[in-house]
Amino acid sequence: MKYIRVVECAAQGDGILLEMLAEDQAVHRFEVSAECAGALLAELAAQTAKLDVQDKQQQFIRPTGMQTGKTEKGEPLLFLALEGGAELPLLFKPESLSVLIAELEGLRSAVPTEPQIRWR
Repeated sequence: MKYIRVVECAAQGDGILLEMLAEDQAVHRFEVSAECAGALLAELAAQTAKLDVQDKQQQFIRPTGMQTGKTEKGEPLLFLALEGGAELPLLFKPESLSVLIAELEGLRSAVPTEPQIRWR
């Protein structure tokens, strides 16, 4: 079954409800527990990167804001605010934080500079 469009995505109970339109025009419902939603999103992004999307319009996650934080255990967090108010929390191992910073610095030097905007 191939799904062609997300009809609805909403928090429901302790999980996420997805309603997707299939090629046969039927709407199918999926419920994903909150524990697995982040892992599912990461895996979907990884699999999307493997697709040949040269001729298709690719959808990107375009954050509207960003904030840092840490867990009770001191693990670094990066919260990406998404359109509609949802937040995508990204948790990192403390020892990988310097690698993340180096990668972002490399990206910054590879992209033309524009006026800086401070995200919330």
